[in-house]
Amino acid sequence: MTFGQTLKNLRTKSGKSRYRLNQYSGLDEAYILRLESGERQNPSRDSVMKLGLALVATSEAMSIQDVNELLLAAGYAPLRSRGEAESGV
Repeated sequence: MTFGQTLKNLRTKSGKSRYRLNQYSGLDEAYILRLESGERQNPSRDSVMKLGLALVATSEAMSIQDVNELLLAAGYAPLRSRGEAESGV
């Protein structure tokens, strides 16, 4: 699955529109559309984090695992849990 497909699936799961995702992430709605359509690829890790955290915000259906799914789809390392970070894993 491409990054754009993953983003669209997670956005749908969260119940957020592109407009609402724009409001929470600060990223342009047209940019989000281009990412979802595959017209734009290779977003920065910062942009992926903004999108991931915006998806999780105010949505009980979403979790940090969804942020990790988005990071992995973009080719970035997932976030580590507090336990992993403290143990140096």
